[in-house]
Amino acid sequence: MSAPTFREAEAQAAAAARAPLAARDLKGAAEAAIAAAESYMARAARTADLGRQLKGLACAKGCSFCCHQMVGATEAEVALVHAAVARLPAKTQSRIKTASAELRQKAQGLSPAQWWAAKLRCPLLSAQGACLIHGARPLPCRAMNSADRAICQSSFEGQPANIPVLAAQHGIFGHAQAGLLQALVAAGRPNGLVILGTAF
Repeated sequence: MSAPTFREAEAQAAAAARAPLAARDLKGAAEAAIAAAESYMARAARTADLGRQLKGLACAKGCSFCCHQMVGATEAEVALVHAAVARLPAKTQSRIKTASAELRQKAQGLSPAQWWAAKLRCPLLSAQGACLIHGARPLPCRAMNSADRAICQSSFEGQPANIPVLAAQHGIFGHAQAGLLQALVAAGRPNGLVILGTAF
């Protein structure tokens, strides 16, 4: 997809987020931006070529190699994730908080590449490798995709590998987060991105 097409996804996400932000509703702003991005992605997927590529993706529940990356999230997305975590059983919430605190210690001063090399696990994963807040996951998590699980595993294990991603999905959700960030800045909340796994 072209850069103008990605910028359109960004603009739609920004516009969708503005209304809840006017009411100081961070969680609602994230939900609105995600809904706009999901809708845009669904429309784009109606093309035969993109629809075929989406069907060829290897991503599935329990495949969590990519969940060992440094994920930058806006404060709106973090608010949405916090709300989802608050609905989990108390024991699970406690485990997430403990894992997040341990991650903060291990991750201090690490670059994204060093984080990946250290195999630092997202605290929001279950013991089986499933995302505990999948429906509320941030836009970068929605952007990540791969057409080959074996290549993801090779990369996770430290072997040089180029993961075959679907650029359209990566671009749409990535630009949507940029749009959400624009809306937050316009609403007087220029706090940038925080590292998701350490925010609990």
